[in-house]
Amino acid sequence: MKEQLIEAAQPYVTIIVMAFFSLLASIATGAIKKAQKKAEQYYMANTSVKDRELFHKVGVEAVAYAESVFKGSEGDKKLREAIDYVIGKLRVMGINVTEQEIRAVIEKAVQDYNANAKKSA
Repeated sequence: MKEQLIEAAQPYVTIIVMAFFSLLASIATGAIKKAQKKAEQYYMANTSVKDRELFHKVGVEAVAYAESVFKGSEGDKKLREAIDYVIGKLRVMGINVTEQEIRAVIEKAVQDYNANAKKSA
């Protein structure tokens, strides 16, 4: 009698155990997705900061390049060359920014350059 009861209950126990493991798998999948989303947010936030720092450094390089290579040229020519320099560098690195952002970085770098030139003079 006891054996018949166990045999009769066996399919139900199997179904319950399978449902339990399915539930655990669903919970684990949800937890992994949440962790992935947080990791992506962290990555995006830090990449943006690092990209901005790199962007600023490239802007400073561009100003130094334009000031030394195009010494006798007018400001507009130097600006155009600096913008082209930044666009070329960032394109190679896979960073996309607008020309307006590039100009802002270059203008800031020019201000810093001029301030340092006045201090050393």
